[in-house]
Amino acid sequence: MLLQKLNQALDVLTTLRDDGHIYGFTLIGGLAVSAWSPPRATMDIDFLVLAESTNLNHLVKALCDAGLNAELRRGGYDDPVPYLIRADSLDIIVASKKYEAEAIEQSVIVDVLGRDIPVASPEYLIILKLKAGEPRDILDVQEILAANLVDRVLLAELTTRYGVNPDIQMGEQG
Repeated sequence: MLLQKLNQALDVLTTLRDDGHIYGFTLIGGLAVSAWSPPRATMDIDFLVLAESTNLNHLVKALCDAGLNAELRRGGYDDPVPYLIRADSLDIIVASKKYEAEAIEQSVIVDVLGRDIPVASPEYLIILKLKAGEPRDILDVQEILAANLVDRVLLAELTTRYGVNPDIQMGEQG
């Protein structure tokens, strides 16, 4: 069922990107972590989307038309996620910060479950995870680092640029 939802979301997001309704998207979350490290269980699919806030209702409608039960949620003034689209097993976060937009722009095409999917690079995925800061996110960072696919120079530059404590993710892995 998760694979079906992934395929539905990819079809919708790819069409919207190709038609100019969104500027791009990238896989984040547990599936993205599994692209760079040993697979881990996840119950949902997380995407980061670059779009104008005026196009979000179009995105929700396209997801609904594809058979997904989608709704747009708007956060408050202090909410770190101003726009979130929930669609069944999908969480689509609308990029609102520079590092999120860069994560989309710098994504890498990876074969995930038989589909070529833009996935946040290991370095940007670490930044996203550290900014989220939940315990599961910190464990994901450790898994990504342990896989030894991270450009440590780029990661150090990004942690400095975006004000993330490098000691958190480097730990004893370095």
